[in-house]
Amino acid sequence: MPITINTNISAMISQRNLGVSSERSASSLAKLSSGSRVPSARDDAASLSIGTGLRRDVSALRAAQINAQQATSVLQIADGAFSQISDILVRMKSLSTTAQSDQLSAVERGYLDTEFQELIGEVDRIAGTTEFNSIKLLGGSNTVVLDTAGASTGNDVGTGAISADDGFVAYNFDINAGVVAGDAFRASFDSATNQLTFGKLDAALGDVIAAQTLTVATPAAGETSTYNFSDIGISITLNSDFDAATDINLGFGAGATFEVDVAAGLTTTAQTLDFQVGTGSSATDVNNRIQVSIAVGNYTQLIGGTAPSNILNKVNAQAATTEVDTAVQAVNTARATLGANMNRLGFANSNLAVTIENTEAARSVLMDVDVSAEMTQFTSQQVLIQAGVSMLAQANQQPSLLLRLLQ
Repeated sequence: MPITINTNISAMISQRNLGVSSERSASSLAKLSSGSRVPSARDDAASLSIGTGLRRDVSALRAAQINAQQATSVLQIADGAFSQISDILVRMKSLSTTAQSDQLSAVERGYLDTEFQELIGEVDRIAGTTEFNSIKLLGGSNTVVLDTAGASTGNDVGTGAISADDGFVAYNFDINAGVVAGDAFRASFDSATNQLTFGKLDAALGDVIAAQTLTVATPAAGETSTYNFSDIGISITLNSDFDAATDINLGFGAGATFEVDVAAGLTTTAQTLDFQVGTGSSATDVNNRIQVSIAVGNYTQLIGGTAPSNILNKVNAQAATTEVDTAVQAVNTARATLGANMNRLGFANSNLAVTIENTEAARSVLMDVDVSAEMTQFTSQQVLIQAGVSMLAQANQQPSLLLRLLQ
């Protein structure tokens, strides 16, 4: 290679190699200081993508694990309440058995019945007050239904309320969305846009306080279509009698009688709770959640919905004994169901823990830096940098040698 003054090729080569070593050293330093094998996308875009997804999954799995643990706590509270109710029923069994014996007078049976009735009240009190985070556990859910005595039936569009004659054949209300007896909804349909709006009215049933709009169509003959206004807690079912060419109370105007009224149902249903123990979001995927129904714990429901007996005489005491036996069996069934679900949640929690460990291990392989290997690489690059600096200095001295030729 010729030695020239204007171009120092040796220095340029040394400088380039020094730059490469410096860049590699900086990369190693970034990995060591962050603990990540992929501190930026340029290091390994594929691993970064997979690792980010695994980190997301771990976060969701940890939340699901907490859900499973809290679910167990919820069921333990319910089981504890049923345990107390069971103890009360044992005492009631003793009282009803005693009241069947003829050595007692009516006065003494009256004393026994006083305690018997108080214990019924205590069973109902426990059932009504057992809750977790304001969720009634043993009190059940009071159903709400269409108020057939209100403005919601018996009239056609244009003269009163919307009804089955207008194609509105069924209504369902969601108590979890806050719908209670006494609520009312007003309908508005714009035939130009095919948009049906339901609005929930205020307490005075005068102004709409919340509304939701869906696009609807007239079902084919013999068919029905259901539309769920989930934001306000009402769903409606239409049949082919629905006239999509006729407006209904457009814009919630003066026709205040176009209302759907809500009344209290006659039954109390068991409290059903969904516990999210998976990472999916599909409402129809049962693998993502565990659903638990907690039986209603009040005395009337425990004995099958009949009126409770007294023990003021021997015949009534015999009937009361049978009732208590029925209630005890109902409590045992409820507790067995709770126990089974608690065991299931325990296994779900254990499975989540194992899944979290394995997912973290997979993420670590992709994302965590091997400190010993990276430290070796960093040290190697540091040596190369020092050598590069020394060689660059030597290369920069080469042109000065030409001065001796000029002397």
